Amino acid sequence: MSYIEKLESADKKMIVDENGLKITSDAILLSKFIKRYFDAKYKSKGKKSILEIGAGQGIITLLLSEIKIFEKIFAVEIQEDIFKILKKNVKINNFEEKITIINKNIKEIKGEYDFIFSNPPYKKINSGKLPENEAEQISKYEILLTLEELFYEIKRLLKNYGEFFVIVPDNRLNDIFRYIYANKMNILSIEINKYKKLNLVIVHGKKGGKRNSGINIYEK
Repeated sequence: MSYIEKLESADKKMIVDENGLKITSDAILLSKFIKRYFDAKYKSKGKKSILEIGAGQGIITLLLSEIKIFEKIFAVEIQEDIFKILKKNVKINNFEEKITIINKNIKEIKGEYDFIFSNPPYKKINSGKLPENEAEQISKYEILLTLEELFYEIKRLLKNYGEFFVIVPDNRLNDIFRYIYANKMNILSIEINKYKKLNLVIVHGKKGGKRNSGINIYEK
């Protein structure tokens, strides 16, 4: 079963598969953070390319599709069934020219990108009972991609001085810091969002530059 969800803030619509992935708070928070950042800093600069790792059904990519400096958005989704819904969502919003969708493992992707964002699987496999739904397992747990692997891929695919945006719960924050610095990248800002029993933390960073040159911390 599936239904159409209207994304009022962006004048978009999405097909959401009830047996697939839902629209989640972390996806909305990440998209809002990125939009605020580009509205403030990149209003009139040249065209840029952006890559989403683990696009799911396309919620974040669709919400960011109106940012003018994004000449192309490359949305990578490894799960074939979820990818089919992503493809439909790009089509019903008439974004086939701006959004390029790719059904591959991120480890197979080549090229260099100005910006990368991801709402990644962040739960360790041994951290509780796995959901019965396979799509939910892969999207939430480190089954096909660990956070350590994610940051290696971000470093590999970012241009020098390119920037990344990732959202994780605060109980993985120490791991995130370690992986970022191990890959010789730097943290520019952190936004802490109060959410139920845990905090959802957006980490905005950069490939290159001076290490620990100053981290801006925001709390919502």
